[in-house]
Amino acid sequence: MLKGQKTAIRPVEEDDIDELYEWYNDPDVNLWSSGAWPLNSLLSKDQIAVKFLDGSPDIYRYSILDENNQLIGTIGFKEVNIPARSATIYVIIGKKSYWGKGYGTDAIIVFARFLFTQWNLHRISLDTWDENTRAIKAYEKVGFKIEGRQREARYVLGNYHDAILMGLLRDEFLALHGICFQAAKDQEQKNLI
Repeated sequence: MLKGQKTAIRPVEEDDIDELYEWYNDPDVNLWSSGAWPLNSLLSKDQIAVKFLDGSPDIYRYSILDENNQLIGTIGFKEVNIPARSATIYVIIGKKSYWGKGYGTDAIIVFARFLFTQWNLHRISLDTWDENTRAIKAYEKVGFKIEGRQREARYVLGNYHDAILMGLLRDEFLALHGICFQAAKDQEQKNLI
């Protein structure tokens, strides 16, 4: 289990499926997580279980827990490019009472540290839509920078919106969150001796 100041991250478990089902069919969660409203399809519990427990071997999915080990969201990565040492991440805080309280930011910091130290990634990226300013601010706190914009790439509530593309490099993350990162590097050096 990965631990942060406010969150812990663990693999998705079968007991998580009921709550994931609720979130993935909730219009508010879908609107702010992906701009996917109206929903293009409603997913059954069986479809959610397949997606999260038996899904693609190229998509890695995890559960986000709060300080009391209650499920509050999901995080993961996909599109791993081994030669470039890069991947795309996603995060969803499904429990709306946790929105705007720093849980998403904390989970992303914990997860980025994991990807940069354990997976030895050089770069991680993500995207959102232009009106999701709360998410953009959270990503910027972690160190992500806006790298581009895909014009009118999202269709939300009857209107086209731009997709905002963001990226974070290992060195940038180290500069902002280096204390634990440096400890991991020191441990790597000890292991080499």
